[in-house]
Order: sequence, then structure tokens, then C-alpha cells
Amino acid sequence: MENFDTFTLKCDGRKVVLATSYVSPLGNIMKIAKELSQDYYNGEVLFDLLLSNGFANNRFLIMQFDGKKFILNSKKIVKDIPDGILKEIYNRYNDNPQWIDQSSLLDVHKEVLRQNFLLIS
Repeated sequence: MENFDTFTLKCDGRKVVLATSYVSPLGNIMKIAKELSQDYYNGEVLFDLLLSNGFANNRFLIMQFDGKKFILNSKKIVKDIPDGILKEIYNRYNDNPQWIDQSSLLDVHKEVLRQNFLLIS
């Protein structure tokens, strides 16, 4: 099983990489790049490291992808994520509760995710 999942945001077409366990997907950056290049994607990629980093200030980062590889010096931590993007991300977690179980989150945070308390209306 991979420790990451990629999907395309419906709200703006960007690619998102989610951690699917307590293991950060950044260790598989080459495998992620291969997957994105097979999708002919070129642009900004949002990483959500919630399940590996928790609700810390380094949960989200963005990095540019040139169609073949990540531009590593473009990596930036982001703190303000629009509600529409958060809604899509939380829906993805709720559709895959096994990821929540494999995370390093505290039990109370796992329960918050499972109960959809973070979903934005």
C-alpha cells in the first residue's frame, strides 16, 4: 500500500498529495513525480501532511511540478487554505477512514476526522 494518495481538486484543477498513514509521502517524491507526469500534469502541487504531521503549522506545503520533476527550491509551507479546498480534502479522508486509523494523530483528533466535525458547509 502506498503512503500517499493523489487527486485533482474540483475547485481549481490543482493536484493534491495526501499522506495516507503516519509515514510522510515526501519520502516517495520520485514516485509521486512519476505518477503526476503520467497524468501530464504541470503546475502547483499541494501536499497535505495531516496524517503524518498532525495539525501542526507544517501540515500544508506547496511545490511546483514542471511536468517531469518537482522544483525542490519552490517548496513553501502554507497556512491559509481556502474552505473549498479543505472541504474536498476532508471529504477524501472521510471516504477513506482506514487512512485515519493508520495515522499518527491523537485518538481525539482521529475521532474529530471520523465524525466529520471539520467539514465546512
